[in-house]
Amino acid sequence: MKFEDFVDKLKVRLSMPLPGMDAQLRMAPPKRLPTDVYLKMKDVNPKRSAVLVCFYPKQESVYTVLMQRPNEQGYHSSQVSFPGGKVEKGDVNFEQTALREAYEEVGINPAEIEVIGHLSAVYIPVSNFLVHPVVAVAPTAPDFRMNITEVQEIIETDCSVFLNPQIKSTAVFLSSGGLSVEAPFYHINRFRIWGATAMMISELEEVIRDILPFV
Repeated sequence: MKFEDFVDKLKVRLSMPLPGMDAQLRMAPPKRLPTDVYLKMKDVNPKRSAVLVCFYPKQESVYTVLMQRPNEQGYHSSQVSFPGGKVEKGDVNFEQTALREAYEEVGINPAEIEVIGHLSAVYIPVSNFLVHPVVAVAPTAPDFRMNITEVQEIIETDCSVFLNPQIKSTAVFLSSGGLSVEAPFYHINRFRIWGATAMMISELEEVIRDILPFV
């Protein structure tokens, strides 16, 4: 499929009802509640953040980019995520947050991409963030520039791998609170991707499966 055809189909798919929580929960820890349940709890007043899911053509396929965060003290130390971060004062919407953060972290130029939609938000209980995935496309591979203070590694990923069931497994992870958590994960390159990012990819997997001609 030509990249232009992929983009056209993706725009149509994102304008339809999203797979949502049903897809997200397939790659969530067993005791993980749906996002809407957390948001109805009286003591939950989440902070807002946004990430950028950017598609681009490469090697006759469709790629997106993930990143590994540095090994530092914090809730998401060393974990793999999409570029993004918290909403800051002056951000007019989640799209601006995602674009600003992606530019700061991995050098994606906002002027060279087109925002075409969103995926379903994911609540992260441990850090009390509600993350809004923003979907964009670029006509060519971005000229990535890694911010070494915020990013340990840039992970370019052929989206076709998301559809391979052999990259899914379950393992025990050490959470930021020091607790052992059994959770499903995607094994992409040499990385184990679990938690909120795996939940986002799970929804993304279903969207891609609807429009790409390979399995």
